Amino acid sequence: MTDKTEQPLSATTFEPAPASNEAGGPPPEGEQSRVIYIGLGVGVVLLGFVFFVLPALVSTDPTGTNPTVDASADATASTEVAASTAGTPPKAATQSGEGRSPFADAQESALRRDAQEVLQALLSLQESLDERGAARWGEPAYSAALARAAAGDAAYRERDFVGATAEYQRALEQLQGLEQTLPERIDALHSELIAAIESGEVLAAQTRFAALAEMAPTDIRLIALEDRLLALPAVIAALESAGDAETAGDLSAAVAAARTATGADPDHQRAAARLSELTAKLTQAQFTDAMTAGYGAMAGSAFDAAETAFRKAGRLIPGAPEPAAALVELDQARTQAKLLALKDQGALAEREERWPDAVELYEQALTIDALILFATEGVARSQPRAELDARLEKIPDERDRLIDARILRLAEETLAEATALANPGPRLQGQIAAAEATISYANTPIATTLSSDGLTDITLLRVKRLGTLTERTLSLRPGVYTAVGMRTGYRDVRVTFEVRPNQNNAVEIRCAEAI
Repeated sequence: MTDKTEQPLSATTFEPAPASNEAGGPPPEGEQSRVIYIGLGVGVVLLGFVFFVLPALVSTDPTGTNPTVDASADATASTEVAASTAGTPPKAATQSGEGRSPFADAQESALRRDAQEVLQALLSLQESLDERGAARWGEPAYSAALARAAAGDAAYRERDFVGATAEYQRALEQLQGLEQTLPERIDALHSELIAAIESGEVLAAQTRFAALAEMAPTDIRLIALEDRLLALPAVIAALESAGDAETAGDLSAAVAAARTATGADPDHQRAAARLSELTAKLTQAQFTDAMTAGYGAMAGSAFDAAETAFRKAGRLIPGAPEPAAALVELDQARTQAKLLALKDQGALAEREERWPDAVELYEQALTIDALILFATEGVARSQPRAELDARLEKIPDERDRLIDARILRLAEETLAEATALANPGPRLQGQIAAAEATISYANTPIATTLSSDGLTDITLLRVKRLGTLTERTLSLRPGVYTAVGMRTGYRDVRVTFEVRPNQNNAVEIRCAEAI
């Protein structure tokens, strides 16, 4: 390249040399004039090419100066072409010194364009990398590439366009190599930023975020990272609160604080892990408390409370084997307690001579365990006593029916069975006394007078037929009797009367209503 300002090209004047006839004689006058005109025309065309076409083919160099073309060289080239066309030797047509030809200038212009094209790509890439902060993260490769570019500039100024192109190309390749490392550098910087956020290093995270924003300004991840960076102080404070609460043994507060941290930054892995850890600890503590409460309640026979506690533990840690095993133990303990309670209640019923209740209690135990010994033996003891108890209770209630010899006999047999038992309890003793009094009452005859009209046929039911009578005294056991009177042509009569001691036991029976 040159620092000279562009000078306008000027044509060198020339005069065509006189042409000689190949035959040695002068040509005809008309032919000689035609040759001269043709030569002049060609010369004018070449001069026009030099003045108007050639300057357009030469481009401006990067320093802002146009290449200077030696006017005498252009004129000489034009003169040589014109002289050759006119048949005049070149030396005769050249009036200026030696200079570059248009072909050489065109070659130089092409080389300059090659250098400029590479330089343009180099400048564009260098500008992009500079905007991305390559001067900070791209050393020493970035400075080496700029040094190559400077060497190319030096060669360009010396019009060594081939050397300039080579230097520019090497600088471009160095910057391209640097550009190719951008994805890896961006990912590494992103990882460092995430690590700083996760570790709670606010200043380091801010520094790396600024660097990432400069290196990859269009990275879509910057939006979320900026939000996370803004939330980082709140996350750090919440995690510290969670740690303090855990140290104080307040796991519920620790979990709440960790949940606040994850709410501020849902993508914070350390906060999420801390929340999971504290939640697991809280759940385990609640699980242990529930199991302990369940076993305590079971030991105190509070089986419903124990079941509630064990089922709560099962909900806290689904699939844990301990609650299921505890529920099996609880069922066994509940069954055992139920059987023991039935045994105690049955024994108490026996002692209190509540024999029907004892039978019912022992039968309940047998429905739980058909082979339980105390229940089997209890039923064997209590069932006969319950039946005897029922029969003894009926004797006083059926006192008036004891006039029936069969019923009286059954009552006497029941009394004999009761008196045969050893060690009778108060209830049995009372029942025996009541039965004896009832039977004694039923076996004491009472004089009873029956009167009639001597025409009515009388039958004393369950005793005997008396026939007709006017008056008759019978010895009857206390009770309720029924006498039936019949007379031909008269309606039958039925008289029910009660025979009791210490009363007037007189009854009249007669058929008085004719039919």
